[in-house]
Amino acid sequence: MTFLKNDRDNTVVSSITHSSTSTSFNNKPSMTRCLLSVAIASSLLLVGCGDDDNDRVVSDATSVKPISSFSANQINTQFGLNDTATPLAKCDIKIEKVSYRTVGAAGERTNATAALMLPSGESADCQGDRPVLLYAHGTTTDKGYDFAQVGNVKNPAVGEANLIAANFAAQGYIVVAPNYAGYDESNLDYHPYLVADQQATDMADALDSARKIIERRKSANDANYSKIDDSGKLFIAGYSQGGHVTMATARLLQSQNKPVTAIAPSSGPYALAAFGDAIFAGNVNIGATRFAPLLAVGLQKVDGKLYRNPTEIFTDQYANTKLPNELSFDELTSNKVNKLPKNALFQAPPTGYPDLDALPPSKLPFAPLGFANDGKYLIQTSYRNEYIMDAIAHPDGVFPTVTTGLPAENPENNLRKALKVNDLRSYTPKMPTLLCGGSQDPTVFYDINTGSMSAILQQASAAPDANLNITVLDVDTRNDRGALTPIGSAMSNPWMTTTVIDNLQDRFSATLIGVQNKAIADARAAGVTDPVILEQAAGAAILGSYHGGLVSASCTEATREFFEQNFNQL
Repeated sequence: MTFLKNDRDNTVVSSITHSSTSTSFNNKPSMTRCLLSVAIASSLLLVGCGDDDNDRVVSDATSVKPISSFSANQINTQFGLNDTATPLAKCDIKIEKVSYRTVGAAGERTNATAALMLPSGESADCQGDRPVLLYAHGTTTDKGYDFAQVGNVKNPAVGEANLIAANFAAQGYIVVAPNYAGYDESNLDYHPYLVADQQATDMADALDSARKIIERRKSANDANYSKIDDSGKLFIAGYSQGGHVTMATARLLQSQNKPVTAIAPSSGPYALAAFGDAIFAGNVNIGATRFAPLLAVGLQKVDGKLYRNPTEIFTDQYANTKLPNELSFDELTSNKVNKLPKNALFQAPPTGYPDLDALPPSKLPFAPLGFANDGKYLIQTSYRNEYIMDAIAHPDGVFPTVTTGLPAENPENNLRKALKVNDLRSYTPKMPTLLCGGSQDPTVFYDINTGSMSAILQQASAAPDANLNITVLDVDTRNDRGALTPIGSAMSNPWMTTTVIDNLQDRFSATLIGVQNKAIADARAAGVTDPVILEQAAGAAILGSYHGGLVSASCTEATREFFEQNFNQL
């Protein structure tokens, strides 16, 4: 397996050790087109025109507040669209913020907010029956992350919010994008990160509230709602953390026999237990020091069994760092604040624990960044040793060796138990599904997560009554591997007969080459001539942009095309 992950965390890798196992950056020479979706995700945009800021109360549990509006022309010009990767906007959009009630990880009552993006305009694509996209965003440590702030460069959500607004709301979808409990105006003082049942409930609560708002505001002849209707077609999509949340939400709605038209989870940590084992074994992913505190605190809130004191897991200097936080991750890891290490998850060997020191070194070229021997690492070495001892005694079915493909049957370590509970390998989607990702992902390892789900679903499709329709897409073709895997009836989907997939992969490759070449040019401009250092600069640039930029933009494009080609939604 090739293990590679970053969430929507824009982690910057400052150095990388080259090795023979590192990814080759050679690409097909004919792939020269730009992937302009990346520009959408990172562009500096002007905020749209604000509306009346008075809340409209729909019920005692739900309210809606106008935030901004954009004309189709504004979207095209400010978002840099030119009909290549993301189509030109068909619709104006109005953005409102929904406040709704939901629950925390322990079932405690709380509140949360969501963006509600409404298409408008005279085109037939912008009025009448409109499909709903329920969107799950990626990981962030920023408390103020607000998906309603489309175009607002002062908000950390702007890149992802712009991307979804351009690809879906401006194409005629009603978009519901929860900020999740613990973010924005939520009163919850933590975030239930990757707690599958809570996150699915949060998404469903946001959807129900948005649909209630649409129905009631139409009855009140609100101008923003007068020309659109909820068609009843529901699409669910999300990236990274949002990929896991998307699949968990589909599982919940499927169990409730609620109709879901199709889903598109991308680059998600579906095999959470196997992923945790790989990281603790020394394959430290990029972004690990921001994910670990979010995950531990969220899982602890479920039943209080993970630890008695956070110092049991985290080293003393970092044990009480609160996430989400008003400070950015860069501020938290700065020398001035020093509330988290930037990359170092574990103590570097020798640790004094024989089983840890006997682990084979990771073959990942960036894994050494996850270790430190100056005391500035996040996880207590004693805790890591306990975890590894349990993983050796009760191995997962994917890592370190592929056996059953499923989580360990009887793990005894409480963290491994919790990861198993929130692992999604036991779920089989019954609705049409696109699983998208990039095979060289240094943040969410593709083979462990998307790869293991693909293998399980292929096996499940052999059952006589399976009736599956699942497409697995790897946007990165540098390994000359099977980049497209149809499962069940997926080969008969209309988009399989188009050039869409080839175009997606071509644009991804061309943009990756562009990132590589820019890094080399910048290094040369700074006076670097050593070819090894130039190659390292190119590798670091790709690692820093792969998960949170290159793959996210490509999988968003793939999601839109999947919905369009198969369900005629655009």
